[in-house]
Amino acid sequence: MISTLGQPKGEPSIFSEATRHVIRAMQEFSIPRYILITGLNVDSPMDNKSERVKMATEWMKTNYPKTTLDKQVEFDILSKNDIDWTLVRLPLIELTDERKRLHVSLEDCPGEKISATDLAHFLAAQLSDDTFIRKAPFIANS
Repeated sequence: MISTLGQPKGEPSIFSEATRHVIRAMQEFSIPRYILITGLNVDSPMDNKSERVKMATEWMKTNYPKTTLDKQVEFDILSKNDIDWTLVRLPLIELTDERKRLHVSLEDCPGEKISATDLAHFLAAQLSDDTFIRKAPFIANS
């Protein structure tokens, strides 16, 4: 299962609640894989964020505190669950069909943008790739 759930600005945050419901449905219907996206502001124990990414994280916490907190709660829910999840952390999504060089890191966001096409290919590839099971990789274009 792949989720690219978003929500309008100003609406109550739904991410952690949606993940709780998805996990329940996955367990009930024996769905083995959950791949979802989030921003680069979610923190993971493996992080070694650059100053640029730390500043972006702090900006999100200041300007979108409820959503940022809820996305962190979503990560915590995933971390405590035994399903095969991958939480893909993203910089700014560039709405283009152009393919570019893709970089992946478990510690820091390797770029400032990701093309929508590269994002889609990466998400689809995760359905059959177990490299990032129970991990939260950053992806970006160079």
